[in-house]
Amino acid sequence: MKSGMTDKTLFLNRGDRRLSASGPLFMIRARRDFLRAQSKGLKRVTPGFVLHIFVRHNAGLPVTAVPRAGFTASKKVGGAVQRNLAKRRMRGLMRDIIAPEARQHYDYVIVDTAPINIVTDTDKKDNYDYN
Repeated sequence: MKSGMTDKTLFLNRGDRRLSASGPLFMIRARRDFLRAQSKGLKRVTPGFVLHIFVRHNAGLPVTAVPRAGFTASKKVGGAVQRNLAKRRMRGLMRDIIAPEARQHYDYVIVDTAPINIVTDTDKKDNYDYN
């Protein structure tokens, strides 16, 4: 890290932003971070979504302690409007359930895979293992 830079400066330079004002998570914006989490991270598959968890401090990347989250929706979900709705629901799932348990140095990527009308929010919350 360059002199005079803090973790906060690093986040602002990379285009990250906070998921919520009260939550400890930052958004993942760079495509390379999504791909890294999906290819090298742990994978948990449920009927409504896939959760990828990537540990940053073991990968030799610049160390930023704040956990980060990213969201994407496959074309199976529907058109652009349905995918945006699905990502909005995933942000709510992340904020309510995963954020309180999020660990430092971790990236969380949620990929929504089911059409909106098939899997409800409560089904997705029930599929997430709290441990």
